[in-house]
Amino acid sequence: MNNVHERLRDRLEMMATGYPATPNGVEIKILQQLFSVEDADIFLKMEARPETVSQVALRLETDIANMAVRLEDMARRGLIFRVKEDETLRYFPLPFIVGIYEFQLNNLNMPLLKDISQYYLTGLGATFHGQKTPHLRSIPINADIVADRPIAPYDDAAAIIKRKTRIAVAECFCRKAVRLYGKTCVHPAETCLQFETFADYYVENGMARYISTDEALAILKQSEAEGLVIHILNSQNVEAMCCCCSCCCGMLISLKLFPSPALAVKSNYVCLFDETICTLCGICAKRCTVGAFKMKDEKIEFRADRCIGCGLCVTTCPAEALKLDKKAEDMLYTPPPTVLDTFDVMSREKVKGS
Repeated sequence: MNNVHERLRDRLEMMATGYPATPNGVEIKILQQLFSVEDADIFLKMEARPETVSQVALRLETDIANMAVRLEDMARRGLIFRVKEDETLRYFPLPFIVGIYEFQLNNLNMPLLKDISQYYLTGLGATFHGQKTPHLRSIPINADIVADRPIAPYDDAAAIIKRKTRIAVAECFCRKAVRLYGKTCVHPAETCLQFETFADYYVENGMARYISTDEALAILKQSEAEGLVIHILNSQNVEAMCCCCSCCCGMLISLKLFPSPALAVKSNYVCLFDETICTLCGICAKRCTVGAFKMKDEKIEFRADRCIGCGLCVTTCPAEALKLDKKAEDMLYTPPPTVLDTFDVMSREKVKGS
């Protein structure tokens, strides 16, 4: 195969969530808009682990100064990731999701957006829940509503925020895309939180601004009031947190199509419903983003196999007929230490399944 963008697609397909081929080739069209031939060639030659400019230049047998300019330019355009360790910059490739796709926040335009939307429908969307290990997890909106406490620190949204030293907030990619189409979303734009090195990358690339712990906790509280699902990167370290609405979020939109969304997520919690004290107010049916609750024949029907453990129904139940409970011990999920470990697990699953 001589086409460098086709080879780039094939490498991305083997990384984490993947980047599948489609009959109409829209995935190549997207890559051609983002990567020059030279960009694609460098990406293909990069190691999965973080490398310094000198290490990359030495391996590729090229000028260090020129490579420094090229790698930083690619990082600025969201094509590769940049971290600073001991005052030394290191670069490495990330998958299309989570990675290149989200890093185009400032580069969204209608031609690119239309191609991405077409790709979502014809190939990309199926990858969101197509593997044993997911790239995102849903966690309770509020740890206090979990009946069996304490909960794991990587499942506690407020605790995650409080232990971070650097926090940044960016505009929600999904809501920005919907608004570019001229559609309306009533929820706030700035709700996507990044932490530590992810926060640095977003701020340095002009996609986000640093905020305080209190500001981040306020966003979490506002998300609870507005009925937004908390999705985090699937790791114990938790490098990013999204506050998702079912009208814009690709993850939630695709989850709603599953007959049993609970089987497609890695959530450690499930709602328990006591119908004997339910007052039939219907708030839970309105709050649930995946249709676990329905009002039918003047009765609330609850399907546990649709529950993703977000707890949005519990926080607003006036009769306290709902509570969030931990799943059985043999069903509890422990995420990999970091998101890079998660990507590694996902990549190995893809190779094993190929």
